Amino acid sequence: MTPEQIYFLTLGLLNLVVALAGSRIKDLDGKPASIHFLTFGFLAFSISWFLYVFEIGIIFKIISAILSLIFIWGIVLFSFNRCEKKVPWLFIIAGFLLHSCLQGYLTYKNDFTAVLHLSGVIIPSIFLIIIYLFFKVKKERNSSDTTLIYVFLIMSIVLISRSIALEISEDFFAITKITSQAIWPAFSVAVGVFSFLSFTEEAQGKLKIESITDSLTGILNRRGFIEELKDKTEEAWVSNQKVTLVMFDLDHFKNINDTHGHDGGDLVLKKCAQQTKIRLREGDLFGRYGGEEFVILLFGVDLRKAQSITERMRVGIEQMNCTYKKNEIKVTASFGLAEMKESDEFVETFIKVDNALYEAKNNGRNRIEVRL
Repeated sequence: MTPEQIYFLTLGLLNLVVALAGSRIKDLDGKPASIHFLTFGFLAFSISWFLYVFEIGIIFKIISAILSLIFIWGIVLFSFNRCEKKVPWLFIIAGFLLHSCLQGYLTYKNDFTAVLHLSGVIIPSIFLIIIYLFFKVKKERNSSDTTLIYVFLIMSIVLISRSIALEISEDFFAITKITSQAIWPAFSVAVGVFSFLSFTEEAQGKLKIESITDSLTGILNRRGFIEELKDKTEEAWVSNQKVTLVMFDLDHFKNINDTHGHDGGDLVLKKCAQQTKIRLREGDLFGRYGGEEFVILLFGVDLRKAQSITERMRVGIEQMNCTYKKNEIKVTASFGLAEMKESDEFVETFIKVDNALYEAKNNGRNRIEVRL
């Protein structure tokens, strides 16, 4: 086997491995189309290289060229799906057919120079579309997506440079030819690896959010609140901001569950979370501490101002419309407040707030108590 055949065999195997790896990737959003497009593209690309391991005639060269274009346009389909952008099927189909006809014709004519110039124009243009999708359209771009942008940008520069080098100098072209032979394997592997890593990063991010979010109300759970509290209070104290911890508990919540069932109780919890959230300012923390107990961290306000904000929350809960199975459920809440100081331990402040809440319960409920 000649070195050239070994090169083609290696490229074919590399892309086949990537295609097989893609078959193991799962999209947590239940939208597997993007993965299928990418995997099929890599499978077609691997076959295009495998064909060159053998002595092939012009027909198989044309087939190989078209298979390589399936890889390129498969990446385009993947990118539109991945970035949740409606696929312009007419543009994709027309572009692929036109590209295939031109590539097939020039391959048939054995016009290597024209093939090179065609690739130096069309493929970078396609890659610019992909770069735009990941840079501007994708809602939540992760580090792997950013790496993909650079990969497509570098490959575009290489293809354009090689086309220009062909017209400038044969020596310069020879250098770019060697470079491109090394970059194509790196490019295909990089696209596969970082595309699949993007799904992994996204999945990890979603799992992280789920681990700190209360599934019923959509706000922070106890763990998430305490994690955020530690970071946010340090930032507040660096800027000399006052921090107030608020804890509230829904009054007679057991009676609500007993009367209306757990579905009715869940509705009350969700409604209370919604009513409270809309009365908070941007940057304040809000979480469900457990059961019917909620916690809030207010920044940049003293106890007097914090009490005023809390009063609006209390009234909002008292006046909210909560109807379950045509039955109106009246809800009130008791609140405890305490200032969180840098010199205090977190546990100390939580104890003070809990005592203030206990006092509000003992003093008649549906009220606010403050602990200095």
